[in-house]
Amino acid sequence: MKTLALIIGNNEYHEGAKLANAINDATSINQVFERLGFDVISKYDCTASDCSDLLADFENKIANYDASIFYFAGHGYELDGENYLASIDCQIPPSDKYHAGRNSIRLSEILDIYKKNTNKINIAIIDACRRAFDRGGNATLAPMFAPKGTLLAFSTSPNEGASDEGFEGHSVYTGALLKYIGREHLSVEELFKKVRKTVYALSEGKRTTWEHTSLINDYYFNTGQLVHSIAIPYDDKVVKDIDYGETDEFGNLIMDVRSQNWNKQNPALDKLLSIPASQLNKNQLFILGRNILQASGAARSAVNFMESISTNISKYSIAGENHLLNGILFEIYFNAHGEFRKEKTKNYFLQKILALRKSVNLKSSFDFISKLLENTNYKLIYIPKSSDEYIDINVVSSTHNTTNVIGEDIAYQVISSITYDGLDITKKIENYNVTGLNENGLKQALANFFTAPEGLIQIHSNLELKKIAFIKAITEEIDW
Repeated sequence: MKTLALIIGNNEYHEGAKLANAINDATSINQVFERLGFDVISKYDCTASDCSDLLADFENKIANYDASIFYFAGHGYELDGENYLASIDCQIPPSDKYHAGRNSIRLSEILDIYKKNTNKINIAIIDACRRAFDRGGNATLAPMFAPKGTLLAFSTSPNEGASDEGFEGHSVYTGALLKYIGREHLSVEELFKKVRKTVYALSEGKRTTWEHTSLINDYYFNTGQLVHSIAIPYDDKVVKDIDYGETDEFGNLIMDVRSQNWNKQNPALDKLLSIPASQLNKNQLFILGRNILQASGAARSAVNFMESISTNISKYSIAGENHLLNGILFEIYFNAHGEFRKEKTKNYFLQKILALRKSVNLKSSFDFISKLLENTNYKLIYIPKSSDEYIDINVVSSTHNTTNVIGEDIAYQVISSITYDGLDITKKIENYNVTGLNENGLKQALANFFTAPEGLIQIHSNLELKKIAFIKAITEEIDW
């Protein structure tokens, strides 16, 4: 779902009203939204004139999206029944409604934009009313009601104040929001329930978040596209390498590797691999690793590197870190948008790469990828650990006798179910074209599915698997 986000964070109000964490809150939300693949408009320490430009830009662009999110961290207040989100030009509290109108965003202005776009999913998240003197009744936000297709989320209930602190560097509300917003397949309503429980607990019952929704369709911030570690130690331009476009000598060579033209790829790789590791920074090593794996499906120089990876990789270990191997491992599991591939991993030279997990000198690289994979909460993926664990697969099959086109009698073991840890993965494995193969062929397919070492796949079958078929193939009477 294509999503547009407008993010505002304001710290530098007039003396006595300054905030410490609003910009931290907004920038962290920005980072997560970008990793979720949202298009983001952001502004920090927004002036009165900035407000008009931001709203106009937001309104003009929203038509091209399926969903929109407005996030505000700063001072908020109510005056004459209107809710205001203060720019840094606004006196807190404002002298009158005219001063308020000229120096703040009316929340009703956001809702008016949403009323024109009720065919979309629209979410407004307000982390406002954040100073001690705001905690009286005169400084709270007035109750609001969401137009069709909209969810309004406030850091406080009506007539409650908010807090600029709670988590290190974040308000209690946004700190809680950041804990859940990247969780895969968590609906927006369930997400805000979890935020409410965390805020209530951490504020010792002093604050209760508040939402009003008229959403008709479900919305999930993360449907599997997030790069799952906010603290990943590389720049976004190499994490989402579709955006990589450096024009220096190194960058131009990377572009040649990505060209899918052998005549460019091979000499570019030869030049890149001749550069001493000490002369490349961690981002360059990371994206080089990604591109070596990308090219190893065809380019000779990449194939040669991967064929002898156990020898070639060692020179890239510096001070206990191997950023090039980190890039290779990341490319296996995450695509050019930084999105988790799930079972659609890149399996070039997979067994040779996974064999490196036993090397003490490369432990940090497998710790790096294991942490990312653990944070996905995806059960059908092998996660390298300090000690190997077998992947136990249960297969139920029955014998089916048939005659081939030249009159030979053939017995097939027709699989009715393949299960792992109580999960039925039959249909997924059926797509791996294992019909006619034996147990070893099935083991290879399962290793690719789980992105696992073949030696860790343990098949437990009621029949000896000599020639595999599936029920679908039998019912369709496919000739083998």
